[in-house]
Amino acid sequence: MTKKSLLYYLITVVLLLGFGLSGSLSQAAAKTYTINCLTAWPKSAFESGEFLKFLDNVQKEADKKYPGQLKLVYKGAGEVVATREQVEACRTGLIEMVYTAGSYYTSVLPVIDIMSLTDMMPWEERKAGVFAYLNKLHNEKANVEMLGRVGTGSYFHLFLAKSIEKVVDLKGRKIRCSPTTISFMKAVGATPIQMPPPDVYTAMERGVVDGYLLPPGTIRDFGLVPVSKYIVFPGIYQPCQFVLINLDVWKGLPKHLQHMLVENTEKMAHFNIEAQVAQLKKELDEFKKEGMQTIDLPGAEGAEFKKIADGALYDTVVNKAPEEAKKLLEMITKK
Repeated sequence: MTKKSLLYYLITVVLLLGFGLSGSLSQAAAKTYTINCLTAWPKSAFESGEFLKFLDNVQKEADKKYPGQLKLVYKGAGEVVATREQVEACRTGLIEMVYTAGSYYTSVLPVIDIMSLTDMMPWEERKAGVFAYLNKLHNEKANVEMLGRVGTGSYFHLFLAKSIEKVVDLKGRKIRCSPTTISFMKAVGATPIQMPPPDVYTAMERGVVDGYLLPPGTIRDFGLVPVSKYIVFPGIYQPCQFVLINLDVWKGLPKHLQHMLVENTEKMAHFNIEAQVAQLKKELDEFKKEGMQTIDLPGAEGAEFKKIADGALYDTVVNKAPEEAKKLLEMITKK
């Protein structure tokens, strides 16, 4: 081969390698990370609406800063994967992201219920180390990354068909409960009955249950206002809501996309809780206009009501996860 031929050959090789490398880089840059998302609540529910705003904000930012790299897809709610199975689906990778309440995945992470006793807002929990510890537990036991706690600022309230004056008046009442509130109702002598929220209206109408425990902001979604004659104060247990993403998917995301998701989740905590508190006030005002009466358990009765509730939940969780429950309760209790 002549020197001239060799020169042409080397130039050709370099150009081909250059084109190949350029193509590889373009292909890598064009990779799209698709994250399919579920909510524990129907799309029409207030909670899901706030999460959809979060997804929209993240998508807009991603499209602007990192075109084509991230695609967030809202797949639905319980009609896609049953509410109490969503975190398990996220753990196994069947779905990539879920927005749910801690009480819906106690079978995966029993200690999560202790968060209902928190005295803090999510941003305070981050500063106090609660987030880091809780995320570690999510990583180890649920194979998910906890992007953040983003709600609620509200509490569970007891709604009744017939009035009470004292805590003892609940004895023998049939009350619809979630797993989180069963031990409390047993502690006051009521009969806890588990059923999905959409079934509560008919159960109240037919006298199958005498009342139920739910956050006030959710009952209109289930059409429960007409059969709810009384709302009891004080409220108990803050229903904590979390955004979770499959841990393997999380680890596979580029750092800049991880940072963007975390940053937007922190923002969501502020606007979401603010919106939920405003929604709660609005609903309580509407309840009065629609004829619902308020039962304020006086002084010692109200204190006893809350003391029994807190103690029942703590005892239940500490029996399942003693060391974790004790540590978390200490961390979330303001000194």
